[in-house]
Amino acid sequence: MTTKITLDIDEALLQKAKLWAQQQQLSLSDVISNFLRQLPEPDVRLQDEHPLAKFAGILSDSEARELQQAISSRV
Repeated sequence: MTTKITLDIDEALLQKAKLWAQQQQLSLSDVISNFLRQLPEPDVRLQDEHPLAKFAGILSDSEARELQQAISSRV
């Protein structure tokens, strides 16, 4: 099953990709699909196994720095 998608791509990059695909005798859809097939499978298991994973992303950058400083000053 295939699905149509819409992408926002810089015009110059699109032209470069189309030219490369043509030289390879491939469609642009084939080029993109082939690239995406090479991506590694996400390892969701690692995040689920770590006991602190549920807390990821709850602090802002400034809050995280403040917490690191507080921990460092007590060690």
